[in-house]
Amino acid sequence: MVQSEIAFFCKERWVGLHCEALNKNDKKKILIRYFKSGKPLQITQPLDVENLILSFSKLKPRTIYATANIYKQLNKNEDVINESNLKASMPTWDIDNTIDKWNATLQTILELISLLESNGVKKSFFIKFSGRGAHIHIHPYAISSELQAKYNPLSLAWSIVEYIREKLAEKIAEITLKFKAESLRVDNEIDIQRLFVTPLSIHREIPKVSVCLNPNKLENFNPFEDANLNRFKHFENWKNYIVGEADELALKAYNYIGGYPYFKTKNKRRKHPPLDKQILKLMRLNVEKQAFFKD
Repeated sequence: MVQSEIAFFCKERWVGLHCEALNKNDKKKILIRYFKSGKPLQITQPLDVENLILSFSKLKPRTIYATANIYKQLNKNEDVINESNLKASMPTWDIDNTIDKWNATLQTILELISLLESNGVKKSFFIKFSGRGAHIHIHPYAISSELQAKYNPLSLAWSIVEYIREKLAEKIAEITLKFKAESLRVDNEIDIQRLFVTPLSIHREIPKVSVCLNPNKLENFNPFEDANLNRFKHFENWKNYIVGEADELALKAYNYIGGYPYFKTKNKRRKHPPLDKQILKLMRLNVEKQAFFKD
């Protein structure tokens, strides 16, 4: 099951292999992104997972990653940076937190998926325990191929993530205060080469498995017991989606936010403060409000 789940996620994506061996120059752990031939790393079938690990065994591979982006082809270096080579992109929210504050992470997950559902995305997202926090993904093909052909897939994914983050700003501030979760963040890390850990891969530092969670049984998940190397619970139906279910949200987000801001082409941009500043402002207001009522 493990190899099949990893291979399914990695199909048509650029893969990264995080190793325990250290780079001689900067003493950082090595991240492999290319075959020895210079071709971008790929996994197309379950057997490739074992073969990839064996081929780089001297570097002690530990964690497998794959891009949010899906590519039309991955034959040469230029393919991974060519905007026109993008076939689809997977909107992803990176909920970063400490594992001991899982209640805050869980509440953030619930708020985020509630917002997705209210925007019409009800069957095409999946939740993945990342080792400490969580990733929430919308399946890339929940955005129709027609829409992704009209707009750049990366722009649509980036705009969706940013739009939902901004709508959640006040809730995130409230959750941070309620659970005293100072490390809680909801990040938009969508870019041209961004990697996310694959389902059932091992965290790069701690002995935890990146399992997918049943969206109907989120409260039952225990990160201390249900994601261990020798015993884990994994939701295999994470692959389900409805083609085009995220189209309405994608258009709404794109029109509100604008496209990916780092492309050379000009994109319509929003005219409001960055999310981090909005959250800090909301947190200050909440603290002041609480102090006022105490007095």
